[in-house]
Amino acid sequence: MGEPRLIKIVTLSNGLKVYCYDKSKHVVGDRWYVCLRVEVPIEVRKEFFNGLGSADEAYEEFVKAFGNKYVFSYEKERNFIAEGDVQRLLEDLLNDFVAHTGSYLVHPSWQKRCIVKAYQDWKEKTRLRQFHEELIRRVDEGE
Repeated sequence: MGEPRLIKIVTLSNGLKVYCYDKSKHVVGDRWYVCLRVEVPIEVRKEFFNGLGSADEAYEEFVKAFGNKYVFSYEKERNFIAEGDVQRLLEDLLNDFVAHTGSYLVHPSWQKRCIVKAYQDWKEKTRLRQFHEELIRRVDEGE
């Protein structure tokens, strides 16, 4: 299977849409890699960044890097599944996600927490990448 196949869209009580994709693929013989990918687009709002130093600057940085919508994603996977079990397992993974995560995604603070976490992770990765690039530059220059 090449591209992920949209299998379900769930609209939550807070208006968020949960897009569920099948990313399963044949491995060998009658064995499959089964993967459920869930994506939740979140509108990036300025007020999410309140309390992060310069909220306006943080918002602008994040929107420049990710756009006005940030997509939270989650994957659940299983390996070496018999072909006859693929559809049942995919449905079980989807039902498990909806049953155990649905209430979490509708919590009033979830969108803000998700965006703040994504911002902090992105800032840390950026800082580490810049540090790494600086170290390489210094080694290349013989410092």
